[in-house]
Amino acid sequence: MPDAFRAEVTVSCVVPTHGRDDMLSDAIASIAAQTLTPFELVVADDLGSPSTRATVLGWAGRVPFPVRYVDASGSGWSSAGASRNAGAQHVSGDLVAFLDDDDLWEPDFLEQLTGALGVDGDFAVGWTDAESVGPYRIARIVPGLRVQDVVARNPGFVGSNFLMRREAFNRIGGFDPSLTVSNDKDLLVRALLDGMRYAVVSKVVVRNRIHDGPQLTDKTERRVRGIESYIAKHDALLSEQDRRYLRSQILSIRRQTGPTRTARSRSTAALARDRARLQLVEAVRR
Repeated sequence: MPDAFRAEVTVSCVVPTHGRDDMLSDAIASIAAQTLTPFELVVADDLGSPSTRATVLGWAGRVPFPVRYVDASGSGWSSAGASRNAGAQHVSGDLVAFLDDDDLWEPDFLEQLTGALGVDGDFAVGWTDAESVGPYRIARIVPGLRVQDVVARNPGFVGSNFLMRREAFNRIGGFDPSLTVSNDKDLLVRALLDGMRYAVVSKVVVRNRIHDGPQLTDKTERRVRGIESYIAKHDALLSEQDRRYLRSQILSIRRQTGPTRTARSRSTAALARDRARLQLVEAVRR
């Protein structure tokens, strides 16, 4: 059944991009190298850059599937979720998979996830690893998670490591374009609230590249505002422990970005208290 399913299903790929043409070309190359040929590729450019358009159209004719450039600079939102949605509006495959312009798929990404999805699943998720050794640790999702398991701590669901039935993606409204961070986790929460079933590919199928350019994980006030927006959106689902965990993320940023030494010191002290409480609760649970 999985082989027959893979032979019949069509997979559309969407790449949101933001002024990283060299990395974008590498990301597209990883799509072109897939053992399961995509149905189509749409690149959504939130800057509307002529050089990005040229990079994308340069791949047309070099790959055995259609390649389309979409100018997403007029979406009204400045978020990865908005760019992903802009690209997804132009696809027609049975399934849709997203790849950030600074990530890479392993050659069997589409084949593995499509096979795991099968005829009954709504979405499938694979594991992600950082390209270089360092302080970056990406969680590895497991089967059977519930909303309360994922609403605070991302279990390893990111913009580049899942594929979903296009009908299901559209049914829940795609990504929330108002969230500048945690829009991937928010999509997972809403998918589980919708009752969607998911499968896991327990192997690394995505490489997350660490680089010097801007990234969503950068510690900035913009990220703080994004976390605060996420907390406000899902307040009814959050336990006190969840709120403390999310607050500790904000404090971790502000201990570096606070406007004064006193402000940074206060954030550091509050972070230490929250982390101690989190560790105590986790120790009791064990």
